[in-house]
Order: sequence, then structure tokens, then C-alpha cells
Amino acid sequence: MLKVLPPEIANLIAAGEVVGRPASVVKELMENSVDAGATAVTVSISDSGKTLIKVSDNGCGMSRDEAVLCFERHATSKISEASDLERIMTYGFRGEALASITAVSTVTLRTRRKGEEVGTKVEAGQSGIISVEEDSIAEGSVFEIRNLFYNVPARRKFLKSDAVEMRNIVQEFLRVALTRTEISLRLISGGKDIYNLRPVQNLKQRIRDIYGMNVARELVEVNVNTTIVNVSGFIGNPEGARKRSGNQFFFVNGRYFRSPLLNKAVCKPYEKLVPEGAMPTYFLYLSINPEEVDVNIHPTKTEVKFGDEGVIFEILMAGVRESLGKNDFTPSIEFDSVGNIPQIPVFHKTDSAPRSPYIPKVDYTPLFNPFDTPSCPPPVLDTFHTEDKFLFEEAPAEDGRDILVAHGKYVIAPVKSGIMVIHIERARQRIFYERYYEKIAEQQPIVQRTLFPQTVKLSAEDYIAITERSETVAQLGFDIRDFGGGSVVVYGVPEGFEIDETGVAGSIDALISALCDETQIDDYRHSVAVKLAESAAATGRKSLNRTEAQLLVDSLFACREPHLSPSGHRCVATISTEELEAVLK
Repeated sequence: MLKVLPPEIANLIAAGEVVGRPASVVKELMENSVDAGATAVTVSISDSGKTLIKVSDNGCGMSRDEAVLCFERHATSKISEASDLERIMTYGFRGEALASITAVSTVTLRTRRKGEEVGTKVEAGQSGIISVEEDSIAEGSVFEIRNLFYNVPARRKFLKSDAVEMRNIVQEFLRVALTRTEISLRLISGGKDIYNLRPVQNLKQRIRDIYGMNVARELVEVNVNTTIVNVSGFIGNPEGARKRSGNQFFFVNGRYFRSPLLNKAVCKPYEKLVPEGAMPTYFLYLSINPEEVDVNIHPTKTEVKFGDEGVIFEILMAGVRESLGKNDFTPSIEFDSVGNIPQIPVFHKTDSAPRSPYIPKVDYTPLFNPFDTPSCPPPVLDTFHTEDKFLFEEAPAEDGRDILVAHGKYVIAPVKSGIMVIHIERARQRIFYERYYEKIAEQQPIVQRTLFPQTVKLSAEDYIAITERSETVAQLGFDIRDFGGGSVVVYGVPEGFEIDETGVAGSIDALISALCDETQIDDYRHSVAVKLAESAAATGRKSLNRTEAQLLVDSLFACREPHLSPSGHRCVATISTEELEAVLK
């Protein structure tokens, strides 16, 4: 039988669309403050927002009647007719935020309208308005949200750890900070300043204040003006690309949004400039006729729909490519990038295979004599597995006399059936992965000490991720200690990572990437081991001598899965004698 839901249940359902976690509340209240014309906004957090979220501003404030009305669903000053939805330029407009927040918490509002002598204090909860009284307060508004999800225990139960929830709060704070550089913004957690941002004259100054001088120094400008969309902002130097997302922001008409498609438009020009899997930094702002973009397709308004997304894709990609070109970030010719040759060469039998005009350069040691026997043969791991016997029959000889290193990327060696090609970085990933996975599972990490303790300045998000999960950090093989003020001191990193300044920075980046992984517990060790292995392989030595190449081969074929990297890519390819003869006809 059909029936109409009671208001309290309907409100809880609607609240679930808008208020998913403490960060959702911070987002809505900060946006309300900005829309109210505030020039200073302070966000205070306790218990990662579960106990208290307090947002204060010096905006226009509200009258007594408005302070009561604002808790009603769909109470808004932004729209009055349907056509207004096509010209939205403010953050909020549907009037759902406060009603949704009140449905799952207790709320106290203190506000005074500019020009009025006294203010108003309103207390509200799931049942509605609890009390209304006069109050002495400065012009502006102060919202206090207490005991979030107290009446929805299932929702509160499924909140993530304090570190994860705080990181999400920081992300919402920064999304506002990066669009309103003229506003003073402050974030406090547990009585300590996380951010205290002064008003600045331009975006680059705000980026510097948030992420530090090193990030700001790597940025190059993007500026494209067309009749369809204007694109401005900054993209990062390819050398600063990281193997994790983070400093990647899209804004349209001052509103943050996500778009996997436009992310591809930015990343595509970087394909030959950054390592596989690395993602560039970008802060990109799209300005478009509001009638050509729909910001009302998702309750949280983080997804938008463009009238002609394909054209915007092409304009954005062209703008990024032009900016990279102007700053001399041009791709270099590599062994596996000429003539569409894949990373691991594969030859096919043909009756009339054309001869390739490209002859790859081979790295070699000038003093190497293939008839000499090494005086110190490299150690060979003996943990072979019977299920890989078929691979060992094709393994190169152990003396390494016929091994060559091609272009610093491949080990090439003769086998019984022809030639074996091993992708060096993928092989290193497999070796490190199995080593890390076993040690992480046993909680016995292998730590190598840095030559000197190194102090590293971190962003607020990264600092929180490390300091609030110190036990996990130690289990992963890092000896990192809190130095205060957003900095940590690194005394040790996992085996396989470089221990110089650049290597330690890469190690920290890999660690944070692992800590930020949201996979389930059963996949956690695998995910962490993959990220650590990929970083260790990328930061290790790029060129190998003959002895090192032989050791790599021995270590690879001692692995349980020597033919695949941890991410599923091939480590080894065999080219038969018949295929070689067909190619060389």
C-alpha cells in the first residue's frame, strides 16, 4: 500500500544525498559563507568533525526571520523562477544544505545582519526549531554542528578513520581557498592551525601559501580564450608529476568539479614526458556561459554537464600542449617510441617482413670481453618454484657473458629458442613487490637508514596522513618522526629506495600514496606493496652493468610470478629464432 513518508524520515533520506561525511558539512557551510559576501572565514574542527564543526564568517548575516527560515527545505534567495537555474553563478542555490545537516545533527546558529543592533540565536535539530532568542554577536554568522549522525548510527559507523575524514575536510577547504584568493581562510583542528591563509592578489600566491614554494616554482601558465570557453590557470612541470592524484583541480565559473574525460585532455599531452602512471599537477579554471553548463545534475554539485564537452576537450588539450611547448617541455626519442614499436618488442612471422630502418643503440661496457669469466659471480637466489619450471628452461645462462643492456630499459640475452627481452623496470617492480609483500605480511619491514636525518615539509593533507598513522608507517619500513609545524624527519626508508634527498622525497610520496589507498583490508597489503615496489623501481639506478643485469635476471626468475609485473604487465618476451630470421629477410 502506498503512503507518504513522515517528514523526519523523508528528511533523513534527503540528508543522505547531501551529507555523506563531515567534509560535506564543511563544504556546504563554507560555500554559504562565501555566498554571503564574507571576507574572512574560520573553520574549527574537533574529532575530525564527528563531535564539532564550527564555521564563522563576517558575511552579511541574517535577520531573525531569515535565521529561522533558513532551516526550511528549499529556502533560498538564489532563485525565484525556473529560468534562474540556467544562470547560476553562486555556490548554493537549492536551499537543501541546512535542512539536511539539521536532520542528522544538532545545530546552533548565531547571526547578526549588517546594520542591526542585536543578533539572533537559533537552535535546531531533527524535530525542527528548538529555540529562538536574541543574541549579542558580531556581524556575520556562526554555525556550530554537533554530534554528526547521532541519530543515524549506521552512517556514523561507516565513517573512515580520523585521518581519512580529516583529509577529506582539508580537500573541501582547499577547493574553496583556490577559488577565493581575496578571502582570509583559516582551518583549525584540535585547537591547532592547519591553514591560516591571508588574502592574496593572485592564484599563484595562494598556491604557494598552500603547497609551498617548490610546487609553485614548477608551475607554468595556461591561457586560452575562445568563443566557447576560456581556460586559465597553471599546469605542473613534467618533472614534478607523481604516481598519485592530489594536486589536480578543475573549476568552472568558480565552482570545483570532477571530470574523468577532461582529466584525460590534460594528461594526454604529458604522455611522452612523464613516467608511466605518473599524473601531472594542474589548477585549471574554465569560464563559460552559465547557460552552457548544468551544475544541477548531482546533489553535491561536484559533477557538471557541458553543452559541448567534446569541443571543450579539444580546446583544453590544445591549450595544455601549447603551454608545454612554449616552455620547452618536448618529448625525447626513446627506444620503444619510434615507429609505434611497443615497450617490449614483438615480432610476427611474415613471408616478406620489411626490414626496419631503425637500429637501436645498445649500452655496453668498453672493457667487457665476452670470453672472460667474472671474477666475482653475482649471487643467485635459490627459491625457485616448481610451477615456474617452464620459464626456467628458457632462462639465460647464469654466467651473464652474453647479456646486453639496450637503451637502459631492456636486458637482452640469448636462450635456447631465440632471444629473451626483459623490461628492467617491470622486473624490478616484481622483485621488490614480492619482497615487500612478504615483509608487510609478517610486519617485519626491511629498513635502511638515511645517511643523515632529513627534514621534509609536507602539505597539511600529507602531514595528517603520516602523523596520524605512525604505527602503519613503521610497519611499512619507514622511520619517520613528527617535527611539528607540518614537517617530519626521515631517519629510514624501506630497502630499495634511494636515500639521497631526491630519493627520500620520492619515498615519502609513495608512502602517502599507500596510506591514502581506500581499498578494503584484504587488498591493503597488496596495494601497499605495489605502490612501494613501483616507487622503488622508479627511483633506483637506471643503467646496469653486466653483473647487475645478471643479478636482475636471477632475482626475477626466483620470483613466484616472474613473467608479470605487480600491475599485470609483461616483464619478459621471447623472440624465436624463426621470427628473427623472418624479420631479417
